[in-house]
Amino acid sequence: MTQKANHPTHDHEDEITVETLKTPRLRIQPAPIRRRVLAAFLDSSIVGVICALVLLWLHKPSLRPLTTSAESLVAITLLYYFIQESVFASTIGKHILGLRVVGSGGDPVSVRESLIRNLLRIIDWLPVLYLLGAASIAKSSKRQRLGDIGAGTIVTLAPEKDINPPPAPFLFH
Repeated sequence: MTQKANHPTHDHEDEITVETLKTPRLRIQPAPIRRRVLAAFLDSSIVGVICALVLLWLHKPSLRPLTTSAESLVAITLLYYFIQESVFASTIGKHILGLRVVGSGGDPVSVRESLIRNLLRIIDWLPVLYLLGAASIAKSSKRQRLGDIGAGTIVTLAPEKDINPPPAPFLFH
């Protein structure tokens, strides 16, 4: 004899409802111009030292065409910024001054955004050492240089580290 259960059949029997907290709106504060300038100075100094070391390593830079040396120096500069920002969302100069690069949603800069941001750095350099980039930062309400506008990124203050973070409960089971 077959018995049928007296339970009503629902299409949603296997659904589980989980209540979550919605995060508050994220407020992104553009970095102060003074900190950006100081970070740029530090990073430019570091890039200058790296480029000088590479030229010394090549031993005979005078035997190489100037364009090859110039192209190498541009490549070194772009790689310096791209690699650090892609991995750490900050360069050494930005890190020292408490800055980081974020996407428009507040997440750390993505590899794609960093690539776009740093390829457009060449335009920001024009006509003389970040003249267009500086003008763009001064005019932009979000203090964005052309590379930031093109990539949809913002240089902001890095969050302060919590000196007393809560313990990780999963470690103590």
